[in-house]
Amino acid sequence: MRSVFTIIALTIGSVSASADFEAGVAVIDITPKPGLKSWGYGPSAPEMTGTLDPLHARALILRVPGKTLALVTLDLGRVPLTDACGRIRERVRPLGVDEVIFTASHTHQAPPMDVDAPHTRKIEEKIGDAIEKALKTMRPATIGVGRTTIDIASNRRKILEDGQCMMVWRNAEQVPMGPVDHEAGIVKIADDAGNLIAVLVNYACHPVVLSWDNTKYSADYVGEMARVVKEESGAECLFLQGGSGDINPYLDKTPVNEGGIEAMRNVGRTAGYAVLAALEGIEAKKPANPSIATVTKRVTVGSRWDVSKPEAQAVLKAAYGEAGFNKYLAKLTPDFSVPVTVALLNGDLALACVPGEFFVQYQLDLKNLSPVKNTFMVGYANEFHVYFPTIKDSVARGYGAAMNTYVGAGAGDRVLTESLLEIGRLMGKLSLDPVREDFVLHEGNARDTAPANTEN
Repeated sequence: MRSVFTIIALTIGSVSASADFEAGVAVIDITPKPGLKSWGYGPSAPEMTGTLDPLHARALILRVPGKTLALVTLDLGRVPLTDACGRIRERVRPLGVDEVIFTASHTHQAPPMDVDAPHTRKIEEKIGDAIEKALKTMRPATIGVGRTTIDIASNRRKILEDGQCMMVWRNAEQVPMGPVDHEAGIVKIADDAGNLIAVLVNYACHPVVLSWDNTKYSADYVGEMARVVKEESGAECLFLQGGSGDINPYLDKTPVNEGGIEAMRNVGRTAGYAVLAALEGIEAKKPANPSIATVTKRVTVGSRWDVSKPEAQAVLKAAYGEAGFNKYLAKLTPDFSVPVTVALLNGDLALACVPGEFFVQYQLDLKNLSPVKNTFMVGYANEFHVYFPTIKDSVARGYGAAMNTYVGAGAGDRVLTESLLEIGRLMGKLSLDPVREDFVLHEGNARDTAPANTEN
């Protein structure tokens, strides 16, 4: 599949095994004042009257000589607007930060971030403060990668006999339906003395245990998970939301008067204790070849709908309203593109950072097809372009596959392909210039310890 793209940045830092790998982390409360509507439940959402649990910006800085990367996780429904992210990057660049990756947990109990308003400006400032604060904590570090199982979620799309989708938002009975990924990736970062600095958790599930009737800011189960991990281990816990576009918690949108707050806490504790149980078995050590490589590109995905046609406009305005159409759809063009950032850390950990709500099949495919064993999809990253359904799901329609998506059909396939290509390129294994190693055959039999080349 062809994809037209523009390279925005390609920076690589690599040093010898004797050089230090450094890390620093900081956390800042970004909870706004009451009075704003919750972001996740549309125009009819109630105003927030207080705080159930605080919203945080967490900044992790990773550094090797020649390259510094900031990874910022946000207890928000979406990342700040593109201009705001750009201003934060400009603010910290003179401090030596080469790359900043922003990602949101997608909690629905957070303020709107798709506007330029006083509260968003203040959050922007605090995110910059978090990065600066993390820079002051830099120290030699070790790193290790592991996995655990977190069973709190299911696919919310049930495909009927006629091939159409029926939405099953809540699945307290835990009936198996579509694809789901119960595996959580864990990155453990510690100092030379073995003291934990940070724990990254990559998992795919909408943070919507709380329902629309909750009127207090909350990070939902993600916040409770982070609290448990920090309380028990001492490490800051940064959540990397995965391909959760079609994945809901079993206890989706539990009303407050039916125990929603306690349900949210229980789901978060389940996730947190699963992470803690796996931490001890993950060995964090100095990278053999410390390196940080990143690339950001724009991938042309086009538009799902031809908005130049009056008849298409009429249907879309009926579905989203005049204001919704004008805000999100009116300017879509056939050459519409989205940003994708790929980071390769120490040659053995790859993060594919994508700008929206990717269906979980893409996460599963990324893991299976990546040439790097430890590869994780990071959703809701750097920009936000709602849902990226698979072609199969687009045909079945339903929420996220027809309703509330505007990228072109097959957009997720294009982004997945380009992400995989960039991982190979950052490894130095895919290039237009051939090297002799490309043509060396390693042959043997099935009993050899090294995998045989079975292609003819």
